[in-house]
Amino acid sequence: MCIRDRYTKTNRGWLKHLDFEIIDILALEIAYWLTYFIRHKGIVENMYLEMYIRVSIVIVVIDIATLFFSDNYRGIIQRLWQKELIAVIQHVSTVNVVVLFYLYLMQESELMSRTVFILLWPIGIFLSFGARLAWKRVIRKRIKKDKNQIKLLLLSTEQHAVNAIKEINNKAYREYKICGIAVPDNDSDDVIEANIPILYGKKNVIEYIKRDVVDAVYIDTFKDKDDLQEWIDIFLMMGITVHIGMGFLPDNLPNRFIGTLGSANVVTTTINFTSSWKMSVKRAVDVVGALVGLIITGIAYIFVAPAIKHASPGPVFFAQERVGRNGRIFKMYKFRSMYVGAEKHQKELQGENEMRGLMFKMEDDPRIIGSEKGPGKGLGNFIRKTSIDELPQFWNVLKGDMSLVGTRPPTKEEFENYDISHKVRLSMKPGITGLWQVSGRNKITDFEQVVKYDTEYIENWGFYLDFYILCKTIKVVFTKDGSK
Repeated sequence: MCIRDRYTKTNRGWLKHLDFEIIDILALEIAYWLTYFIRHKGIVENMYLEMYIRVSIVIVVIDIATLFFSDNYRGIIQRLWQKELIAVIQHVSTVNVVVLFYLYLMQESELMSRTVFILLWPIGIFLSFGARLAWKRVIRKRIKKDKNQIKLLLLSTEQHAVNAIKEINNKAYREYKICGIAVPDNDSDDVIEANIPILYGKKNVIEYIKRDVVDAVYIDTFKDKDDLQEWIDIFLMMGITVHIGMGFLPDNLPNRFIGTLGSANVVTTTINFTSSWKMSVKRAVDVVGALVGLIITGIAYIFVAPAIKHASPGPVFFAQERVGRNGRIFKMYKFRSMYVGAEKHQKELQGENEMRGLMFKMEDDPRIIGSEKGPGKGLGNFIRKTSIDELPQFWNVLKGDMSLVGTRPPTKEEFENYDISHKVRLSMKPGITGLWQVSGRNKITDFEQVVKYDTEYIENWGFYLDFYILCKTIKVVFTKDGSK
């Protein structure tokens, strides 16, 4: 289980708990063949083996159908072992009864060993129950890890905040953690530190969201509908998911649907929705791509490392703190293309910055390794022009800090000067490549244009768009189009 980029709409259908379905199928199949070998003393060859194989397949189909027409997995992460045992008994018993009915219809009930059928029930319950408990323990540990939890800001009044927290936190295992309480209708400049920050006044609330990690906001109560709409517009502008308590709904909410947050009914709105299975596929592509990329990085290291060491004594890799999804800090890695200590001299070169806004770019940067040989002739220029310096970021992708495709992560200094409209580009996991990089990155000299491209990517994200960007990136790298 991982933290979701933007807002991932939870599956409500039978695919929601596909992991538990696979576990139950495996448990029943193991129980079925275990009882077969017990009954037939390990003898594989049997005159009715073909029937047993056919029944094995039927068990899979019946198990899936049983889940499709039942709610056996509802609340599975929250319920205690006693209720889980009852649910397992119901599930396995239903599957066994339907299998027996199938054998009767096919006139094969007399051919099936009674020992196999009788033992399948208790062994299936035992294996399924044990596997469910073990997997729930894994999921619960993942949920409780701070890095996997959605940071939720509660927008409420002092009178309603206590009850709102009780409603939100009524589940023992939840994917969100309240990071602060915002009371915007109070003009006090004080921030009272309790177990979590309590933010008074609009100014403090906006400043907190700009500087701290906030993935979503839950609006519990509001007096004025127009004022509520203004707050929602601000949050959506920053790329933050908004949950609204029922009864406080303004008009024109984009991408909204009704759901629950704890036991509270909410209407959720965000700049874009996606399903959890799509994000799982994106993550799977990232992992495969990262593994392939790290192999290429290892090969490149054999040639690049000695060249860097020879041209500029110092580390081969350059590590820098960058700002990731919704303000999370991580270390991004590159092959070093600048002299050691180059970061300290950036302020001296600010007057040569070719970008308007909160990014720095300089074509003939004197800090690049070998820049003294002339414009574009240094080793650092070659490493940058061929994008070799980006290869170590596949390690960041494998770790989950970045994705293959996303938005470029800013430095901490750039992020500290962001306006509220800029933070939207951090609402999705940063990537090695992205839409603005393949749209003529060095022809773009205005940071606001970068934000525009990143916002367009986030609002229109899909598999096709990622595939297009990856293909375009390969073309850009080999043709060196738009790189300096």
